[in-house]
This record gives sequence, structure tokens and C-alpha cells, in this order.
Amino acid sequence: MGWAGPGWAGRLWAWPSPSGALYRLIRRVKHTIFLLTLAMTEKHTGHNYATANAEHFSERARSYRTELLEELARRCATSIQKIYPFDVNTTEVLDFACGPGLVAFELLPYTKRIVGVDSAQGMVDVFNHDAQKKNISLDKIHCVKIDSLKGDQSDVDGQLFDVVICVQAYHHFEDPTHITNALAQRLKPKGRLIVIDFADDEGTQTILTRKREGAHIHTVAHKHGFSFEQMTDMFKSAGLQDIHAEYGFKISKSEMKSYQGHELFGKALDGDDDISLQYFVAHGEKQS
Repeated sequence: MGWAGPGWAGRLWAWPSPSGALYRLIRRVKHTIFLLTLAMTEKHTGHNYATANAEHFSERARSYRTELLEELARRCATSIQKIYPFDVNTTEVLDFACGPGLVAFELLPYTKRIVGVDSAQGMVDVFNHDAQKKNISLDKIHCVKIDSLKGDQSDVDGQLFDVVICVQAYHHFEDPTHITNALAQRLKPKGRLIVIDFADDEGTQTILTRKREGAHIHTVAHKHGFSFEQMTDMFKSAGLQDIHAEYGFKISKSEMKSYQGHELFGKALDGDDDISLQYFVAHGEKQS
């Protein structure tokens, strides 16, 4: 039984989505209940959600190469390129929670080197296999398995990067504040952390609430969307400056359905309403 199963907590999550201040208040209450329920579940069952994440995504690694996810990766890569002046001769990139490397391979022509990091061995294997299949040197791009970030010099063998990206993964993290702090430490001076994930708007929340009824929601803990304020606060706590948090691209349900692989979103695309999945982009610079 998942954390959002039968009972009062599950019924609260099924409430209609109002608008305005009341909507935001209910979202905060729902998230608080999610965190409390998650904590109680781990305490009483011993369930490790970080391990569940790794196991789940290892199993689904190859299935992530679909037309829809490749299109989303292209849009994410385009958004990233608008933020940082990539130089093929100098720019070194860390792609954290990189999955099979959809975004990394889109950015590769504009970088000197990309290191992917993921906790799922299946994702690491697919990433490196695809690099080998494309006859790309491991010095140019490769992926390593890291179970967790300690937030010290031992992370990624102490390497520093011009750009650290994390795309569509923050909503899976149990402690995104810790992750933000650790990623900021992997930046060179004047380097930039760039995060792209689901926005906390009403349309996106409606889609993701429906998706919660899909295959992995009961085993992989995650939050649905972040506000600009939340992202800005996390970036500030990590010591980053020149922080920006804003809406990025969005994609409508009808457009998603036009791509092969949209079945991955399951019940998220049900209904006649043509609402959109909205992404945010947050980025900040390390000063020294």
C-alpha cells in the first residue's frame, strides 16, 4: 500500500483544486501531510526511498528513450543554453541524476566534457553504452554511479565544473536542500547551477496528481512541483548569487499525446481538459 492509499490522507489529496490563496494554502497542507506520512512510513516499515528510486529507474532505463522524453530533453537543453555561454573548448558540465543522458547528449556538441551521475546502475549502463555506440571518447562524456552526495570534496572525486545541471529530478529527492548545497560545491568560481523541473502551478499539479495513480508513485517518493520562492531559498542557502527562478517552457496534454511514448504518463493525460505541463528554470552563480 502506498502512502497516498486509502484513508483521510488519500482523500485529502483527491480534493478539487481551487485557485488563488486557498489553492496555495491547500498545496502547503498537502505537502506537509506528504512529508509526515513519508517519515512515518520509513520509520515503521524501514522502506528506503533512495534505494527504491535507484531500483525503479534501473528497471526502466531503456524505456526512457521515447519520442516524448527526447523532445522534452531538447527543450530542456535549449533552455540551458540560453542561460550559460557554452564554449566547446572550455565548458565542463556535471549532469546530476542524468538518467540515460537525454539532456547530456543534446548539450555535448557545445561542451568540452560532460560527466553524468546517477544512482541507478541501469541508467549508468544505458548512458555509457550509448556513448560507446556513438564512438564518443570517455574523456568527452561518461556516466558514473553515485548513491548519494556527501556535500564535501569526496563528491565526484573532487572535480569542479563550469555548469552543474539537474533536470526533472528534484521532485524525486527526499532532501533537495542538501542536494542543492552539495551541487553548489561542485561549481568552479563563476560556475552556474541550473535546475529544471515541474512548476507549482495549478495545471501542472492537476496532471501530476493524476500521474500519481501510475506505476511508480507508491514506491518512489517525490514532491510535485516547486515554487519560485522555494527554489530561490534553496539556492541562497547554498551560497549562490545572481539567482533567477522563472517559468521555462510548457507542453500541453494534446501535444504530449502526439509523441510516441506518452503512455509513460499514464492517467496524467486523461480527461478532456487541454491543460499544460509547465516547467520552471532556476539558476544561480557561485561567486568564489
